[in-house]
Amino acid sequence: MEVVSDRLATDTAAKEASPTGSALLLRRALILAALLAGCAIAYALLLTRFDISSEPTETEFGAPAGNARVRLYVQPIEVDPVNDSLRMRISVTPDPSLAAAMTATADHDFLIKIRRGKQVEHVQIGAGQPLPEITFDFDLEDGNVRDYPLDRYVSAMTLAASEPSQDGTGASLPIRVTVWEGLLGYTVKAQQATAQNAGDLELQFEVRRTGPVSFFSIAIYGSMTVMALCALVIGALVFVGTRRIEVTLVGALGAVIFALPALRSVMPGAPPLGVRADIVIFFWAELGAVIALCLFVAAWARRGPRP
Repeated sequence: MEVVSDRLATDTAAKEASPTGSALLLRRALILAALLAGCAIAYALLLTRFDISSEPTETEFGAPAGNARVRLYVQPIEVDPVNDSLRMRISVTPDPSLAAAMTATADHDFLIKIRRGKQVEHVQIGAGQPLPEITFDFDLEDGNVRDYPLDRYVSAMTLAASEPSQDGTGASLPIRVTVWEGLLGYTVKAQQATAQNAGDLELQFEVRRTGPVSFFSIAIYGSMTVMALCALVIGALVFVGTRRIEVTLVGALGAVIFALPALRSVMPGAPPLGVRADIVIFFWAELGAVIALCLFVAAWARRGPRP
C-alpha cells in the first residue's frame, strides 16, 4: 500500500508540475520573441539613422552651363583626419561645345585662383596648352578624430578665374564647377557659400564617414562590450562559488583578452589608439577581460581539484 501511495503522489506531483513547466516554457518563448523583435526594430532604426543605401552623386555649382567660360571638376581623393587634411583633385575640363574639347586644350588664356585657408594658389593656362589637373590639400575644420566613428569635418575652397584685359587688371570669368561627392569610406557633401568677392565661387564641404563604416564600427564596439561583460560574469560567478570550476573556460577567457585588440585593429579607417570610444569602451573591456581571467584563476587555485 505504501508503494501504491508513493506512485500516486508522484503522478499527482507530475501532473501538477506539468502545467507549470509549460507556462515557464511559454514565458521564455515570449521573452525570446520580444528580444528578437526589439533587435529587429533597433537594427531598422540604425539603418535609417546611418542612411546605408545612400550613393555618391555629382553636384554642379556656379554659372549656368551656357554662360560658363571655365569649367572645373573637383574630386576628393583622400581624407587624413589625423592631420586634418582633405586632398582634392581639381581638373580643368573643356567646353563640350567647342572643337578644342576633342583635344582637351585651352582655347584662350586665363588664370585660376584657388584659395585654401590663408594660401592662394595661381594656375596659369595658355591658349593651346593642355588643360591641367592639379592636387591640393585643404584644411579640415570643426571636427576631431577623437569623435570616431561619428566624426564630422568642414572644409572650404574658393575658386575664381580671370583672363588678361587691356588695362592689365584681368577680367573675371564665370566658372562652373562639378563636384563628385564620393570617397572610399567617407561621404563628402558640397554646398555653395557666400563669397567675399564678386566673381568668386566659395564651396564648403561637409565630410563624414559613410553609414556602413559608422554602423560597423559601432557594432564592433558593442561586441567588445558584450564580450567583456560575459567574461566578467564567468569570472565573478566562479570566484564567488555560484558556478563550478571548469578549466576549459580558461582558454575562452584568454581568447577574449587577445580578441579585443584584434577587433580594434580591423575597424575601418581606424584612427590611432586613444579616441573617446577607446576610453569609454575598449580600454575598460580589455581590463575587464583580464580581471575576469584573474578571478577565475584565483578561484581555481583556491578550490580546484587536487592531484
